[in-house]
Amino acid sequence: MNRLMSLLLAAGYAMGQTVFLFACHQVRVRAAGGGPGLVLRDVRLFGLDLDGFSVRDTGQAQGWVPQLVFLVLCSGLMYAVLRSAPPDARPQLRTVLALLGAALLAAGVAELAGPALDPRSPLVLPTSGQWVGRAQVDGATALPEQYALWSCWLLMPSWTAAWLLRRWAPVRMLLGTADDAAGGEESPAAVCTVRRRRDVVCAGLLPMVLLAVAGGAVLRHTNVRHLDQSASITFDPELWLPYHPPALVERWSGVLYPALRLRPLDTERTAGWLATLAVCLVFLAVLAAALYAVVRWAAGRHPVRLFMNCWYATVLAAVAAALVESGLLQKAAPHEGAGTTALVRPFEAALGDAVRFGAVWGWATGACCLGAVWMMTRREARTRPKVQEEQLSHAE
Repeated sequence: MNRLMSLLLAAGYAMGQTVFLFACHQVRVRAAGGGPGLVLRDVRLFGLDLDGFSVRDTGQAQGWVPQLVFLVLCSGLMYAVLRSAPPDARPQLRTVLALLGAALLAAGVAELAGPALDPRSPLVLPTSGQWVGRAQVDGATALPEQYALWSCWLLMPSWTAAWLLRRWAPVRMLLGTADDAAGGEESPAAVCTVRRRRDVVCAGLLPMVLLAVAGGAVLRHTNVRHLDQSASITFDPELWLPYHPPALVERWSGVLYPALRLRPLDTERTAGWLATLAVCLVFLAVLAAALYAVVRWAAGRHPVRLFMNCWYATVLAAVAAALVESGLLQKAAPHEGAGTTALVRPFEAALGDAVRFGAVWGWATGACCLGAVWMMTRREARTRPKVQEEQLSHAE
């Protein structure tokens, strides 16, 4: 897409979201009459919190810096996605999904920035249990992700209007293709065949499969059997816990998707493990399909765009797994803490874990895919002179 048109769409989105995030809560407070004990009800659309991510306290850094991080990062990523869109500005499914992935990636980074600015948080990266504790204290979770899920669609009306009015002279000038030279370097023909696409996809799946084999950080459910202590009398608390992860895994548990686990645990019942396995397989299958589509459209694209699109694919695949988990896994085995509080909804908890996981580990998928393409390019460059020499010798 034209640079000017991409800039106008991204800037319009950023301005609208800035006004909403920094003014919505204040307007609601004034409309309700204000007061120190005022409690505002949640405003939801299709189950998503509309204004939970809006700025409430500008006096503290953790009250407005995550919103600023989201706005800056989301606007920049959306501009990059729009620049890679077709020149005719026609909305396409792959571009819309890339915009959604960019918004969710920015939301994941913004959520990770919140605890780092919170003086109450003892760690820069909270563990999984600490994320659950913060959600129970705040009464909500995954607020940036919920905001990104509905706000990214606000770009579509202006984009669709520009495409419908593309034959109008002013719009045609904005949609011009004079500066298409910035479209990026030509990708090698290394991903043109189906076999090579499969090789790139397998390389991109490698880090996620390794994480799945290593196992999730914590149990996602309570469908477990406690250890038998009838043989001896002991008060060791770890024997009564359903699962105690290693110290290193526990430290990184806040950014490890609990449902991404291929192996059963010792105390896990069959129903809980099968539900977890189904969620993990859904994640890997969706990621494989998304990576194949990304690699298929990689011809003529800049390598950085391939890297970022693979990152977006990881985030979207994790969100798809969260949708399945909120339904399948909750029926087979309830989420831990589900009976203690009604404030943490299953989908919101799964969405937050999934987006944080994709934001932190999605770069590994992009790096592996980019590395596979680079290796194929070098291999093809080495074999091409030999093929040309053989053709010349046969011609002689």
